[in-house]
Amino acid sequence: MNELYAVLSPELRMELAKHEQSMTVPAGTRLITRGVLPEQLVIVNSGKVQITVDCVRNSAVLDVPANGKVFGMRAVISGELPEADIISKENCRITLISRNVFLEIVRQYPQIYFAIAKVLSNDLVMAQRFLKTSSRRSRAMRSTTGSLLSWPQ
Repeated sequence: MNELYAVLSPELRMELAKHEQSMTVPAGTRLITRGVLPEQLVIVNSGKVQITVDCVRNSAVLDVPANGKVFGMRAVISGELPEADIISKENCRITLISRNVFLEIVRQYPQIYFAIAKVLSNDLVMAQRFLKTSSRRSRAMRSTTGSLLSWPQ
């Protein structure tokens, strides 16, 4: 079960299931594109994805097993453009739910907000872990090289 459905009532899971589109996508499939409002919520049922976020000097890349992970939730709910690219690293089994359908279900069943908050909270935890790991790597690189970044002259 995915992270959204895990905290929903059976009634809500059945309602969402009526609107699901499931498929397998090959490695290299762009699931979410930075700066483009997604047309659907993407649930990765199995497989690994690469998350790429622009940083000051270059891009930060995170490979994660994504079994049960929901992508695009913040953008679908808020209308804010995604800040990361999500690309399948291997064949992934995914489920899509149209943004418009999902928003209509949210309007009809406001109790779904607790599940949405849980998904968004999980995203923050993942980002925090990434930042901690990156920070440790940065300190290690600075201690061995004396400097993390090389600035153009």
